[in-house]
Amino acid sequence: MFKLESYITPILLNYVAKYVNIRDEDAQVSLWEGEVSFQNLDLRLDVLEEELNLPIELVSGHIHELSIQVPWTKLTSEPVRIEINTIEFVAKLPNEESKQRRAALLQEQRRKRTAAEAEEQQQAPTSIPGVVNKIINNINLQCHNIILKYVDDDIVVSMNVQYLNFSAADEKWQPAMVDVNPVNVFLRKLLQVSDLTICLDKRNTAGRIEVCQEPVLYRCTLELRVLRKHNVNTMSTMSTTRIGVFTKSLDINVSSMQLPMVMRLVKMLLELKPAEIEEEIFSLEPPAASPNVGGTTNLVSSDVVTTSLFSRAWNLFPSFETPPTSATVEDPVGHAFDVGVYAEELNFQLKNSELITDQAMGGIKRIRYTPILRISLGGIYYERSQLKESDWTNVRAGLSSICMEPLGVYRSDDPMDRSLVNTKEFHNERAFIDKSLFDDQYTFADRSWSSHNHDDYFARNTDEYMLFRSPVLAFDIVECRAPRPARGQASPEAQLRDLGLRVKYRVLSAGITFHFTQSFLQRP
Repeated sequence: MFKLESYITPILLNYVAKYVNIRDEDAQVSLWEGEVSFQNLDLRLDVLEEELNLPIELVSGHIHELSIQVPWTKLTSEPVRIEINTIEFVAKLPNEESKQRRAALLQEQRRKRTAAEAEEQQQAPTSIPGVVNKIINNINLQCHNIILKYVDDDIVVSMNVQYLNFSAADEKWQPAMVDVNPVNVFLRKLLQVSDLTICLDKRNTAGRIEVCQEPVLYRCTLELRVLRKHNVNTMSTMSTTRIGVFTKSLDINVSSMQLPMVMRLVKMLLELKPAEIEEEIFSLEPPAASPNVGGTTNLVSSDVVTTSLFSRAWNLFPSFETPPTSATVEDPVGHAFDVGVYAEELNFQLKNSELITDQAMGGIKRIRYTPILRISLGGIYYERSQLKESDWTNVRAGLSSICMEPLGVYRSDDPMDRSLVNTKEFHNERAFIDKSLFDDQYTFADRSWSSHNHDDYFARNTDEYMLFRSPVLAFDIVECRAPRPARGQASPEAQLRDLGLRVKYRVLSAGITFHFTQSFLQRP
C-alpha cells in the first residue's frame, strides 16, 4: 500500500537539507504529527552562492527557527507550509582569492551534481503519484524578519524584510491550491514582500556607526509574479517565461552624507558581473526521493549537491489543467523570456544632513536634516523581452508623469513658481501596466506582448500606443535580425545574404514643462 508520509517526508527534508546544515539528531524527525521545528540552523553558503548566482560573497547565514507544517487531513485542499522566523545574512564584496576559490568550488559542485543526478535517475521511482506531485507543487514558504547586512570599507548597508510569502497562484493571481497538468503546463507563482526597509550608514575607523541615518527606503511593499508556459513534448525547443515586479509606492530619501555612498554602490554594482548562468537551470525534472523501508528519511549528504535552486523553484511552480494543444503559429519557436518592472509612484527626496551635538540631550550626536528637492514620478515601467533562437531583444521603458519641486528654504512662496518640472496629469493611471502580468483585463491567450517578428511588433507597438502607455516619455529599443526583402523585390543574392543584426531606437514624448526661477537659482 502506498504510504503518503514515506514520499512526502524525504522530499521536504531533502529541500531543507540542501540549503541548511541539518544535524544528525534532526534528520530522524517524522512529520506524521503534522509539524516539526528546527532551531539555530546554519545555511550552506556555498550552495546559495552558486545557485543564486550572487556577485557578492556570503560571510555568514543563520536561521533562528524553521518549521514544516503538513495538513495530513486536508492535503489536497491546503498547502504544506514551510515557515522561517528570522533569517540573517552578512555579505561582502569578494576579492580575487575568493573569486578563484569560488570558481574552483563551482566546478567541483557541478561535477558532483551531475554524478548525483545520474544516480538519482537510476534509483528514483519511474513515477510519482499525482497527489504527491500536487502537494509538492503547492508548497507555501513564509519568512518573517529577513535581515541582510553588507559591509564594504566604511559603508554599511542593512536590509530588512518583515514578511515574505511565496505561494502558488490561480489565474487571477490569488494564492490558491491548484491542480497539476503533466503535459500542457501553465506555471504561476506569487512572491509578496511586505515592509522592505533599506538603511545606509557610514562607520568609523573602529568599525562602529556613530549615528544611524534615516532609511533610504522605508517599509516598501513589492509583488513578484512568475508565469511559465510549456508543453512537455516540445519543452526542449519552445517555452515562455514571464516575470513581473510591481510596487504601488516607492519612497526614496537620500541625504548629503549618503549621496556619495550611493554613487559608490551604484558604480560597484555596474562593475559586478555574476557568473554565466548555465542552461541547466531551466531543467524541469521533478526531484526524486526514495523512502527507506519502514518510512524513515534519507537525507542528501552534505557534500553532494543535487539539482539547482532554479530547477527546484520551477518544480514548486503550480500548473493549471488545460486541454492539451499543439503549438500554434502564435507561439514563438524558441525560449521566450520577458521581464517587467512597474512602479505606480516613485518619490525621491534629497536633503542636506549635518552632524551636530545636542546639548539638550546630554551632548549626544545626532543628524539635522534640511530638505532640498523632491522628484515625483508616476506610471513607470521597464520591460525586456528576448528570444535567443531568433536573435531578438527588445527593451521598453516609459514615464507617465513627473514633478520636480524645491523644498525648505528653496521653495518659492508663489504657487506658480513651486515646480521646476511638471507635466499634465495622465488620465489612464493603469495604462503603464497594459498587457503586463498586472493587467487585470489582459488574458495570456492574447499573446500580443510576445511578438518577436519585426513587422508585427512595429504594427502593434505604434507611436500612438507607446504614448498611450506613457505620455511623458516612451523609450523603445529593438535588436533583431534584419527582415529579408519580399520575393520579387530583391535579387537572389540579396535574399540569401545574412543581413546581420540591426538596432532601432524610438524616443517619444507628449511634452514636459521646465520652469526655473531666479529665486531658486540665487539660493545659497
